[in-house]
Amino acid sequence: MKNHIINFFKGNVKLIDVWYYIQGNVRYKIFYSKFRWLIRQHIREQINFRIAVMRKECYENGECVACGCATTALQMCNKACDEYCYFSMLNKHEWKYFRDNNRFKKHGYSWRIIKDELKKYLI
Repeated sequence: MKNHIINFFKGNVKLIDVWYYIQGNVRYKIFYSKFRWLIRQHIREQINFRIAVMRKECYENGECVACGCATTALQMCNKACDEYCYFSMLNKHEWKYFRDNNRFKKHGYSWRIIKDELKKYLI
């Protein structure tokens, strides 16, 4: 945390990344509480999906190897992974399209997943 604050004041961290940090940590607290229902269903499903597909070493280390942000809070913000493990958070209609068609194209990247695998992530 201290390093993140120092990097922010040195100008090494963008203001939007501060927002993502706050968003991810707030969602993290809610996601693992009895108030989980406050997070919309399509966001909860994407969080489960992101946690399932994130790099094993990031999960085991408790932080992203690319940016150093804490996992799993990083998977709960709207930001896409810097290492292209997952896309930015989709809106309700985009997420439904991805679920139903097992593919999605955003920002020039195509994402595909085997339908049976996607079902496993959404449980």
